[in-house]
Amino acid sequence: MTDKPVVVVLGAGMGGRGVALALSAQAHLVVVDRTVDLAQAACDPVVATGGTAEAVAVNLTDLASVDEFCANLLSRHGRVDAVIHLVGGWRGSATVDAQAIEQFEQLLPGIMTTVQTTTVGFREALMAADRGRYVMVTSTSVQNPKKSYPAYAAAKAAAEAWVKATGSAFEGTDARAVIVAVSALVDQAMRDANPDKAYAKSTDTVELGNAIGALLTDASVSNGAYVDLTA
Repeated sequence: MTDKPVVVVLGAGMGGRGVALALSAQAHLVVVDRTVDLAQAACDPVVATGGTAEAVAVNLTDLASVDEFCANLLSRHGRVDAVIHLVGGWRGSATVDAQAIEQFEQLLPGIMTTVQTTTVGFREALMAADRGRYVMVTSTSVQNPKKSYPAYAAAKAAAEAWVKATGSAFEGTDARAVIVAVSALVDQAMRDANPDKAYAKSTDTVELGNAIGALLTDASVSNGAYVDLTA
């Protein structure tokens, strides 16, 4: 049991690591990935700075597994205050062709299904929280899709629509469903590895984490809000 807000971070990649570290002072982090080792890599920096975090492996494409995961968190911590979705993938194609259709089908489980299972699985817990939040991180490219990534843009657009619908389901409660958009992400390790690259259109993972942290406590944020960090 913890007195801190319990924040679930879905995805332990670069974005997940940055978000977890940024939230380490204000929440107990539960980081989820395909394996515990991957999730633990995002937890270690949190613990090293005095925060608390736990690593969990969950099949996010399976609703029963997500339901069990949520129930376990509630039994141990008594609360779930936020779910941050950073799961997905990317595919590019030459144009809008048969390959793009195949890529769309390949991307759906990671981008769309994981949003469906986690919004449904955590809906009641977030509605019961003092200020529940479901935050999906998306790409600004969805607003201007090109022939080189129709599958990715379409899958992300579908996921965004589902999150907005979740916001409608939250109406009448203090829970909010919010979309945060970036063009691309960068962290210090990438900058160090490529010191001559400007990364002008990229959002630093620290900035992403800080923006999400603000959303977790902002009572004025509306359901279905679209926060563009590139604007």
